[in-house]
Amino acid sequence: MAKNVIIHLPVVGEDLAHWAVSDDKGQLTSDQSSGTLSEAAASVDGRRAVLIVPGDDVLLAQAKVPGGSAARAQQAVPFALEDQLADDVDELHFALGSKGKDDNYPVAVVGRQTMDTVKQQCADAGLRASEIVPETLALPKFSGADVGESAWTALLDKQQAVVRLNGYAGFATDASMAGIMLDGARQDLPSDINASMVVFRTDPGVCVPEFDDIEMETRECDSKLSLYASGLASAPRINLQQGEYNPKTQLNKNWKPWRWTAVLAAVLCAIFLGGKVMEQQQLKRQVASLDAQMTDAFKKAMPGVKMQRPVRQVRAELAKLSGGSPEGFINSLHHITGALAEQPQTVVRSINFRSGRFELDINTDAIPSLDSLAADLNKRGNLTMTTQSANREGDGLRSRIRIE
Repeated sequence: MAKNVIIHLPVVGEDLAHWAVSDDKGQLTSDQSSGTLSEAAASVDGRRAVLIVPGDDVLLAQAKVPGGSAARAQQAVPFALEDQLADDVDELHFALGSKGKDDNYPVAVVGRQTMDTVKQQCADAGLRASEIVPETLALPKFSGADVGESAWTALLDKQQAVVRLNGYAGFATDASMAGIMLDGARQDLPSDINASMVVFRTDPGVCVPEFDDIEMETRECDSKLSLYASGLASAPRINLQQGEYNPKTQLNKNWKPWRWTAVLAAVLCAIFLGGKVMEQQQLKRQVASLDAQMTDAFKKAMPGVKMQRPVRQVRAELAKLSGGSPEGFINSLHHITGALAEQPQTVVRSINFRSGRFELDINTDAIPSLDSLAADLNKRGNLTMTTQSANREGDGLRSRIRIE
């Protein structure tokens, strides 16, 4: 049975998390733990991790985008919602849910600064979350007893109320404002629709507001995580990791500058392995084919050099460049790419290699990211990173570093 690690981040930017393991039916299979996000990441151990972020950091809305694909809707939604938002759309991240009736898309809106902070926290903690979900949409969704009934869910404690309305709608607010917000939601319902709500409270002493036109049912809740696990297993939600915050997009962005280096390394490995295959197989057809490939690859890798013993020539040239060992160059390159992959906010502008050392021109977000990269390189391959320059450029930092 599949296991998920549900991690709740109560406050974005603070290193405090609560987590537990659940099965695919939404039942907790472990006790709740509390600690740092790094400790939560260590408990994942190859399982699927879902990160729950505060509901008051995410606005849930709905936008109508006629026709077109989801990619077109992603581009059009910010402008469709622009008049409803106080912040500039360029400072906001928009994540879409599944398309509904009449070309309506549910949308989760969150500040880019908030998303950047969450992603940085995850990177620092070594956490690779499969999903990042607002706690509003992690609550379970119940069906109304009658056809004309709208069933809501609320999680209430002394400080805050998190409410899930129909579908992807909902809000999070101070407990003192919950009554006003619920009254507004009730007024937005058609007159022929009745409202009912299941209220989960973490403290029996918390007062649940009463409404004449909303049927209320109160249930005690010992653990928020058990409620989130139930909701994630049964109710629709929006993953905030979309667009530029999709881990695959970030990985491709970081990997792109390295593709020709990887092609060269692959060609060199193919030549070496190809020679071994030729010795073992002793088949003329395969030898002829591999010889042709070797000649072509040699010309690309070492233009203008006469090919005599290609494997030895390439290895000797690579050893000369890397200070004595071709494996040292490849191992160092492997460690550097691995460390950069853990820094999604860092982009390589250029890379040079000479006299046994790498020189990189990079863009990153801040000085701490450089410190983190240096520590990771030292840990991975005992590599030393020296910052030669670091200057502000736009909203980020442009730096030249040396690795040896």
